[in-house]
Amino acid sequence: MKISHLNTFLTVASTGSFTRAAQDLFMTQPTVSHHIQALEQSLGYQLIIRSSSNMRLTAKGKQLLQKASEIMRLIGEIKDNTATRGKGICGTLNIAASSVMGTHFLPPTLKTILEKYHYVDISLHFGTAHSIATWTQNGFIDLGFAPRAPGFQRLKFTPLHAEPCILAISASRHAAHRTELEDGNCENQPFIIREKGTQAHDRAIQWLKKQTWYPHMRTPTILYDMESIKNLVLEGAGMTILPHCCVKRDIEQGLMKEVKTRVAPEGISYFMIERENESEDDVIAMFKQLLGVA
Repeated sequence: MKISHLNTFLTVASTGSFTRAAQDLFMTQPTVSHHIQALEQSLGYQLIIRSSSNMRLTAKGKQLLQKASEIMRLIGEIKDNTATRGKGICGTLNIAASSVMGTHFLPPTLKTILEKYHYVDISLHFGTAHSIATWTQNGFIDLGFAPRAPGFQRLKFTPLHAEPCILAISASRHAAHRTELEDGNCENQPFIIREKGTQAHDRAIQWLKKQTWYPHMRTPTILYDMESIKNLVLEGAGMTILPHCCVKRDIEQGLMKEVKTRVAPEGISYFMIERENESEDDVIAMFKQLLGVA
């Protein structure tokens, strides 16, 4: 059994895809498949069941998942302790964040690490609130940053930030519908929102359902990326409901307008997610201190 094969297995399990794992590991997909096959042969049992549409872990695969995560964590600690001698804080900051936290909240702190801690590597993954909580609970990452996901009683959620959600539309489309929009009337506007399972989607649907015209409105367009939504709105294709920080710069530059309504959408609270009662290495302690949550 090779450590590299265990690492490939963990990556496949965390991404849920051989293709995505190959991209993350800078390997070819056949190499990823070879690693998994070699690991299965050395263990004597099947770890992953693949079909044309998806993949899933076998019962043995789920058991190995927990043990392999702990093995890789211990190996990381050994490497970090060895490399730290004479270098100050050293190691890998392995974190995951929602698009808002990873794009708008964490960068200033990550910039400080890059400038001051030359022996700390940063590994930042993006996911939904549920996937990030799952990765944290299973030990794929050290810390998560996302809205709170229900059903994870073994995790600790520390409040970090609250962001208001707003209705936003391109300046050109706002000009074309100025009268009705200034009265807070969005009835004739197509909406472009995030996918189900995200807090941004929930906030948008909650607000829309409060409107008298909701039963008659055109079904909102669903996109899986904040930037794609913003760019489509900037093209004048409709309006959106997003956290304010996602469109703040565009509003300041006059490219977008905020539409004020009598009842505003609810905001979103974001948390730092960690495993309970787990000892911290120097990298995590430093990062939490920079965030002001140590």
